[in-house]
Amino acid sequence: MSKIEPVIARLTLVIVSIITVLALIEAAANYWLWQLATVDEFNTYASINQIRERYGDEIFTRRHMPHHMLGKIPAPDFQRDENRHNRLGFRGDETTAEKPPDSFRIVAVGGSTTYSTGVGDYRESYPDLVNDYLHIAGFDSVEVINAGVAGYSSYENMINITFRVLPLEPDLIILYQGFNDISNRFVYPSARYLSDNSGVDIPNFTDRVMPAIWEYSTYLRILGIRTGYISSHGDLDMTDAHRRAESNYKNEYWRQVNSGTYPSGVFEEVSAEQMLAGNPPIHFQRNLVSILGIAESHNVDVLLITMFLSRDFHARTGSTEIKFISNEAYQSAMAQHNDITRRIAESTDTPLLDLALEFPDDPSLLMDGLHMNAEGNRVRARLIGDFIIREFLS
Repeated sequence: MSKIEPVIARLTLVIVSIITVLALIEAAANYWLWQLATVDEFNTYASINQIRERYGDEIFTRRHMPHHMLGKIPAPDFQRDENRHNRLGFRGDETTAEKPPDSFRIVAVGGSTTYSTGVGDYRESYPDLVNDYLHIAGFDSVEVINAGVAGYSSYENMINITFRVLPLEPDLIILYQGFNDISNRFVYPSARYLSDNSGVDIPNFTDRVMPAIWEYSTYLRILGIRTGYISSHGDLDMTDAHRRAESNYKNEYWRQVNSGTYPSGVFEEVSAEQMLAGNPPIHFQRNLVSILGIAESHNVDVLLITMFLSRDFHARTGSTEIKFISNEAYQSAMAQHNDITRRIAESTDTPLLDLALEFPDDPSLLMDGLHMNAEGNRVRARLIGDFIIREFLS
């Protein structure tokens, strides 16, 4: 027997052992996913193919559709379980483009926190709950329309108001925004931080396909999702209307914070705080002033609302989901944006509800420190409803 044969034999045994262990881990992960995981856990960790196998192809009906100016809008007539969009592409019940006579029409504008991502029933979104609250209070002629779209910042909201909201002939626009504008400031180098947002997004809309080959592994996919390295296939909306520009480091920052690897890569050269400091919220401020000017020119009132962001949600709950929200970089930036909203409201005599100060920092009302659950939306709806009654309906 040659000297190399025992080495080969041992190496073969090691390789076979590793493969066997990995196969057992993979089998255990699949057994957990299919037999033990809750519906929410399955939807979070399953692959696109596994989701298709359980629910069928109809589950991949797009929640968004491409839009030539906004990138994406909610797909009209979309329906999945208790969520639905009307034929005009707004979350909620059917309405008409033309405002009914003698009605007081309110349109809520913002990002995912207005769309109320996280609550599956559209009737538990905050605009729908404000609508119900005002009706119970006796204001039957009021209609509240949810024009929120996940991911929209002040850039998209300005366009959305101009071309999709104003045709609804609103009497009042509720504007709740700021968080997504923080994400837009994670641009490096600062020369790419431009007023047209081109340093953040490049228009793109691709069909849903199975991602990288290693994501076929249930175990590796679960590990990647839990560490924030990849997005959940189960959000059922992985494709987006924009492709991230090379100068946009928002997702990289999120991934590093969630996986515990921050700072690395570009953030060894420039910290998150330095990146944000180099890209002050001048575009957010300008866009907000422009939105108010557009509304005023069309005789539409605006209600500005500061954005609530929990400071210690993750510490109090032990949650690892989007824990960058609790980081000082986002907390400081959110405070900046809310201060801008306050100052502009004061200088333009625009009604302001300071929700950042009034909303209770109670983890039981929140899903992740930013998005509110159904009960949180009810609390928010009461605060907003009471303010609207005092300032606009009395």
